[in-house]
Amino acid sequence: MKQAPRFVILTLAAALTAAGITSAEALKTSEPALEMAQNPGWPEELTRTVNDAKAAYEHDRSIPPELAGQLTAAKEQLIGTARQRLTLKNDGGQTNAVSERDSLPPDWRFWAEVALLWNDSRLVDVLLDWTRAFPADIYDRRAYFELVAGALGSDQKQLLLERLASANRQGTEVLLGLMHNKGWLDPDQVGLWLVSYSGKPQGDGVLDYLVNSREGADLIRIYEGFELTKAQRRAVIQAALSRNVDKMTLEWVKNIAATESDPVIEQNIDQYLVLFHGDQEAAGRLYRSGERDGFVLPLNGRVEKVLADLYPSGNLAEGVRLYESIRGQSYFYWQDEATWYSPDGIDHEHPQQSIDRWLDFLTRYPNHPSADDAAYRLARCYQLTGDGENALYWLNRAVGLGDRDLGYDARGMLLFVLDVEMPGDKLAGVHTDRLPSWMKPWIEYSSAVETLRSGKYREAANALRAFIDAYGGQDLFSQAYAPRLTDGQSEFLLPQDKYPFWEHVRSQLVLAERMAKLAEEVEGAASPADKADRQYALAAAIYREPLLFYNHLWRGERQNFFWFGHIKEMEYYEPLDGYIGRFNHLFQAVDKFAAIDLQQASGNTAAKTLYSTALTYSKLSHYSTEVSFHLPGSKLNENVMKYAGQLVERYPDSELADDALMLMYYHSGDKKWLEQVVERYPGGDQVDEAKRVLEELAAKGAVSNGAVSPRVYHGYGVRYEDLQIDDPRLPETIKSWLEEHRGKAYHGTMTEGDWVYALISADEGNVIPYLAIESENFRTMVMSEQKAWEEGSKLPRMRLARVKANFVHDGEWIWQAGR
Repeated sequence: MKQAPRFVILTLAAALTAAGITSAEALKTSEPALEMAQNPGWPEELTRTVNDAKAAYEHDRSIPPELAGQLTAAKEQLIGTARQRLTLKNDGGQTNAVSERDSLPPDWRFWAEVALLWNDSRLVDVLLDWTRAFPADIYDRRAYFELVAGALGSDQKQLLLERLASANRQGTEVLLGLMHNKGWLDPDQVGLWLVSYSGKPQGDGVLDYLVNSREGADLIRIYEGFELTKAQRRAVIQAALSRNVDKMTLEWVKNIAATESDPVIEQNIDQYLVLFHGDQEAAGRLYRSGERDGFVLPLNGRVEKVLADLYPSGNLAEGVRLYESIRGQSYFYWQDEATWYSPDGIDHEHPQQSIDRWLDFLTRYPNHPSADDAAYRLARCYQLTGDGENALYWLNRAVGLGDRDLGYDARGMLLFVLDVEMPGDKLAGVHTDRLPSWMKPWIEYSSAVETLRSGKYREAANALRAFIDAYGGQDLFSQAYAPRLTDGQSEFLLPQDKYPFWEHVRSQLVLAERMAKLAEEVEGAASPADKADRQYALAAAIYREPLLFYNHLWRGERQNFFWFGHIKEMEYYEPLDGYIGRFNHLFQAVDKFAAIDLQQASGNTAAKTLYSTALTYSKLSHYSTEVSFHLPGSKLNENVMKYAGQLVERYPDSELADDALMLMYYHSGDKKWLEQVVERYPGGDQVDEAKRVLEELAAKGAVSNGAVSPRVYHGYGVRYEDLQIDDPRLPETIKSWLEEHRGKAYHGTMTEGDWVYALISADEGNVIPYLAIESENFRTMVMSEQKAWEEGSKLPRMRLARVKANFVHDGEWIWQAGR
């Protein structure tokens, strides 16, 4: 699976000094940097040591030995701060799941790393406080174990035992792990705790410890020897199947599957037996259970194929064949030699015609393991036809259908529909009475956010206030995500469950009111020049607020879904184009800067506006790849050069002119802009930086020939749509153009409305495997390839694509064969 990369904002150190937009604001990253220490009680040298250590830790998650030695020597001066920064505090903040949250300061990991140097028992009490509401996710457990185990004294076993009474589920598992680490854990006592804490969080924590640290015979004894809840029995079976299954355990689980009434346990075991042992008896039992109860666990594709082959006339196999006929691809994707599942299909190419067919599938095969997939694809068909309400309905249904392995995708796509595909007018038309009750406040909040994005700040503030008055403090999420909390799953809070939703919404209200005040000041300006100043203030305020237009229903997970939900891999998608323009505060700021009449503005405001516009495009060029749905990276670079160049040309005496030249260098790589800084602005604040870079270039033997070669940053290309030659959306003019060149060797473009169409027709006897649109050196380029037609080939003789006209550079296109 792909890893979602962190945002990388390249440092434009010399350039980011715009009036009204500071370097620090321009270089904000997706995660806050560690706070620098400012303890007035420390000597200056110690403050510098702590800050240097923090910077080093933030960079590579370790403290250099020399700094570690200095921090060790200063332990007595630092331990009070370490205790404070490692103390779990209830800050009264409201999350989506609980009314108050326990949290740690943002730099706690650094102080934990420092504390590991000391192994000081004075830290034990604050660290053990974590066990009442364990704040760190599971990936932090190792560091926590090391820290506490090192600090615990040999006589502090009783301290751990006392903490069990107040521990939560995760904290209990941690405490038992610490006792085991110190050699203090009595196995008989663990069994007693499992009984005495039954029905309490500690009981689940004890079982979690056992299933994560035992196997084979031990797990059998736990299952057979204790009165466990249904969820606990399922957890033990899952643990037994996840370990090294010896002969005794294998026979044991076989006997359980043959007599078990719980379909989750039976199907879990039988899938294992079929997949790893080819057990025909288990296959028959699994098939009958699925027909009777539905498949209540995600069904392994290879197991599903075995069952379909064993019962070719059964509902499972019949449903597979119907599914394949609707989608137009193999149900078992590896049979098409695919290495990864692809969501493509003819149903999405012809969504309107496919809607009735998917509805028929769900009527005929409601318990089919792919019923969730069918509901999801049906919802996507509704999306593609612009019917957001039905898309919401079926995405919600998909979560609880079939083998229920699409929860993440369906919930993510539901938010995608709400946030991306349904601007204010569409949200207003949704009939919430046919949707689940938890969706009503989601729609109301999303509507308020869309009002904010449309620039109606006062109206948005009123809507956000009404939303808070109606629902403030309520849990808006547990019902929506309830299907993931089935009995068989051990429940740990995910990071988004701790997201301070209501805090963010209240902050958003404050921002909306601030923007409303600034917008009203624009309307009440005393003169054209005053209006320009106030417009600039509004645009700069929007620039500084990355969460201003964010829909907090995502709870910080939007970027993750855009990666793992394959959104960023999509070809051009018009709703996403519009969304990025509405949601992204930088594009919103660009629009506000563009609304300023430079002729009416003072020289200073006009120069600031041009520089801030260039700077905003610069920041966008280093943003996430999603930006390219609204404007390609090459066009962003082009705009940086355009507006920075206008500033230098129109306001050469501005104090920002040398900053603009530096920005032009960073976006072209052409050192002539550095030379101009030195020649034209020898007294400016950028001359030293320009000289430094020129010296570095000279040492590398760089030359200046005047050619501009814009940097194309990773992840940016040109988003376009591949089209079928018979696409029903094609205008008549494009259809006639295609007919004119059918069967003839040709390549060319035609503009129709907001689109530019690119066509390649192969030489006689050839086919075209691919067509790709890119950009290079401020020119639009088409890459393609031709090869001889072979018997049975499905490759086309004509390829057609379209790209938004504002994505295309001026001048002739480049047509390049091969790579």
